[in-house]
Parts: sequence; C-alpha cells; structure tokens
Amino acid sequence: MNCAAAAAWAGAFATLLAVLVALFKEELQRFWRKPKLEAVVRLTTPDCHKTEITVTNRQTGQVDRWPCYYLRIWIENRGNQRAEQVQVFVSKLWRKRADGTFGEERQFLPMNLLWAHIERPFLAGLSPKMGQHCDVGRVIHPSKASAVGEKLPTVAEDKAILALDLEVKPNTKTHLLAPGEYQLELRIAASNARPVSKKVELSVTGEWFDDETRMFADGLGMRQLI
Repeated sequence: MNCAAAAAWAGAFATLLAVLVALFKEELQRFWRKPKLEAVVRLTTPDCHKTEITVTNRQTGQVDRWPCYYLRIWIENRGNQRAEQVQVFVSKLWRKRADGTFGEERQFLPMNLLWAHIERPFLAGLSPKMGQHCDVGRVIHPSKASAVGEKLPTVAEDKAILALDLEVKPNTKTHLLAPGEYQLELRIAASNARPVSKKVELSVTGEWFDDETRMFADGLGMRQLI
C-alpha cells in the first residue's frame, strides 16, 4: 500500500471515529461518568450524637427544649458525576426473635428516611466527593416521649424508644421501635444512579443515659452489616 492510499484510509478511519463519537457522545459520557453512592455508619459524632429538640406548645406558645439522641448515616457520592434527587429508602425491617433469628416485621410500611437538617425525603443533588447526613432515627428522654407521640402502650414509661425518621409518621406507629434488636434494609438511589442496598443493625436496650459515651455503649447501638 502506497503512502497516498494509507493516508486515505487513515483519513476515512478518523472521519468514521469522529462520526461515532458525535453519535454516541452522551452514551459514552454516561458510561464513563456516573454517580457512585455509598453509606458510612459510625456511632460517633458528628454522625450520631446527643442534642436537643425544640417543641412549641401550640396553645401557650411556650418553647421547651428536651434532650434526645440522633442516629445518622453519612451518604457520599464517590463517583465522578453529580447525583440527582437522592433518596434513602427503608425497604424492610426485621426484629430479633427469642430463638436468635431475625423475622421480618410485615406491618412495617416501607418509605424514605429524611435528610438531616432539611427534613425532606429527596436531596436535590450530591456533587462528586461530597456527602450529606441522613437521619435514621431519634430517642427522646422517656419522660418527654409521650408529649410528641413517641410512646407505645406495651413499653414501660421509663424505657426509651427509637423513632425512625420516616417521611410520614404512620398512625399504626410501626416507625416506633420498642427495646430489642433490629435490622434495616436500605436502598440508596438517585434519579441517575442505580439503587445500592445496605443493611444496618440497630440495638435498643430501652435504657437512657445522660452521658453520650455511656448511651452509645449501653443504650443504643448501630452498625453496618453489608
């Protein structure tokens, strides 16, 4: 093959390659550029900590501040494209039985958790290498839990209850976890990313401790299983 023919073939190949790139540019970008959502579970501040909730009496206008503990997970985008409309969906709840196995709580209503601070089920976006806390649940001091509807008739008044921070608080109160051990199946997704499944284990002893270190050692537990 002479130089002229080789140059012609090279030119034709370059032209074909340019056409293919132009035609499939968006598909190639989606293949190489995409969000990658990950969950990090740490039973330490700032993810999980003791704080206060502010409650206003609608009749008197009086503002009260009550101690509570918040459990949060850190959601991070480790990909190279912004994640849009991010959600953390609780798809299943299991409770530990007397025989040591975990049985699914069939009455639990699957729904989204709320994002910390903004209290919304969808986060508008999460840029690459950035993260945001998502609320899993809270425990209010047992003496104040009744005032916000976070008590169960089967649980003693002096025992702490974990309230999952769901987008809707069902009238069935299936979001309230009595003392026991539980597992949550979480599905973390975005409008431009496939769901990622994670399983988190929660331990609620029912005890309340004013000291944060003691509470996370003997009162509340949370760890990631998968």
